[in-house]
Amino acid sequence: MQQKFDLVLPFQLDSSAIRGRLVRLDEELWKIIKQHNYPARVNEYLAQAVALSIALANCFKFDGLFTVQISGSGPLRLMVVDINNQQDVRACARFDEQALSNLSEAEAKNIQQVFGQGTMVFTIDPAVGEDRYQGVVELTGTTLAESTHHFFRQSEQLETGVVLAGCKASEGLAGAALMIQRLPLPQNLVIEEKEELDDQWIHALSLTGSVSRKELLDKNLSNEDLLYRLFWEGGVRVHESQPVKAQCRCSQEKIKDMLTTFSDADRHEMVFEDKITVTCEFCGVGYSFTEEEL
Repeated sequence: MQQKFDLVLPFQLDSSAIRGRLVRLDEELWKIIKQHNYPARVNEYLAQAVALSIALANCFKFDGLFTVQISGSGPLRLMVVDINNQQDVRACARFDEQALSNLSEAEAKNIQQVFGQGTMVFTIDPAVGEDRYQGVVELTGTTLAESTHHFFRQSEQLETGVVLAGCKASEGLAGAALMIQRLPLPQNLVIEEKEELDDQWIHALSLTGSVSRKELLDKNLSNEDLLYRLFWEGGVRVHESQPVKAQCRCSQEKIKDMLTTFSDADRHEMVFEDKITVTCEFCGVGYSFTEEEL
C-alpha cells in the first residue's frame, strides 16, 4: 500500500483534552530543497522550519499569509517560510557557507551556534479586513523545537510540545513535525480531575518526546501507524488530512509591478546587457525586462 505524505494530519487523543498535528513531507519539500543549492546543514534546518511552519499554520483559521522568519547573527543569518491558506508553501535562506562549514558536528546541532543571537517571528497577514498578528520569541535552548516551546510559554497560549526532524540526504522523508497542544481546562474542576488532566498532559509530552528522527522520516511507516504506536493506550483519532504543495507565488507581472516602484534613474543602474534581471529568492526563477518594457 502506497503511503501518503506531503500533508498535515490533525488528530485528537480520545481520553484527554489534547489535540495534535502530524506533518510529514516528501516530494513537495524535496522540490523546495532542490530549487536551491544549499549545503546539507542549511537543508536540515530549512526542512525543520518548513514542517514547523505548516503545523503552526494549520492551527489558525486565516485568509492570507502565515510567515515564520528566523534571523540571527550567526552563519545561518536568515530563514523564511511562508504559507497561504491553500497550503502553498515556499522557503529560502541566507548564510555564510564558509562559516557554516567551519562548525563541528556538535556545533551544527545547536541553534545558538548556527543562528547565533537572534529571534523567531511568527506573522499572520490577513488578505483583507483583519488586523495583522505578530509574535516574536528570542532563540533559546539548542533546537528550533525548544524555541517554539518558549514562544508558547511566554505568550500564554496553549501549552504545546513539538518534535522536529529534517533531512540529511535524499533517502527517507524530507522533513516532519509532531505537535501536541493542551486545550483549555474546563471551569469548576475538582482537584482530582485537574490532577488527572495534568498527568495525562505530562504523559502525552513524554510519549511525543520519545518519537525518534528515524520514525518520523521512515517512508515505510504510515502516519496512522506512527500515531497509534505512540498514543494507542489512551486512543487516538485522526481527522481529515490537508495536502501541502510547494508553490511559489512570484510571476512576471508581480516582478514588473515591483520594478515600476523604482525611479527611472534607479532602474537604469540595474541594467546589465540591455536588460534588468530579477531572480526570485524563493524559487530561483529569473525574470528579465528591458527599460522600455518598464
